[in-house]
Amino acid sequence: MVTFEHKAFDALTLRELHDVLWLRNEVFVVGQKITAEAEVDGSDPDCVHVIGRDDGGRVIATARLFVAKDPIKVGRVAVARDLQGSGAGTSLMMYVRDTVIGPRPSALSAQQYLEPWYTRMGWATVGEAYVEAEIPHVWMERAGQRG
Repeated sequence: MVTFEHKAFDALTLRELHDVLWLRNEVFVVGQKITAEAEVDGSDPDCVHVIGRDDGGRVIATARLFVAKDPIKVGRVAVARDLQGSGAGTSLMMYVRDTVIGPRPSALSAQQYLEPWYTRMGWATVGEAYVEAEIPHVWMERAGQRG
C-alpha cells in the first residue's frame, strides 16, 4: 500500500528533500538518461511536493505542482523503477487530482508514451508532440470542475 502526503518546499524535511531528489535522479537521470542540469532546475522552492511512501517508509512516488499557476502545472511525476506498472503511479496521480488540484484546471507536459495513461485520468492532449530533454512529449490539460 502507498500512502501520500503533500507539502510546500519549505515544509519538507532534509530527509524528504533528499529522498524526492534521489528518486527523481533514479527515474530521470539514471533510467531515462536526462541530464542532471535539466532535472534540477531551481523551481522546486516554488512547488508543492507530493510524496508517496510504501509500507516500509521508502519514497516510491513523487510529483511537484506549481499551485500558484492557473492552470496548476504538474511536473516531475516519478515512480520507483521497480514499481512502474504496479498501479503506484495511478494512485499518485489520483491523489494529485483529488487532493491537491481539486476543482481547479491543471496542465502537464507528458512523455508521449504515457499519453493514453494520462487520458484515462482526465487529461486531454492539446497541440502536437514536441521534444523535451530528447524525449517526445505532449502538452495535456484537465478542465476544472465546477462546484
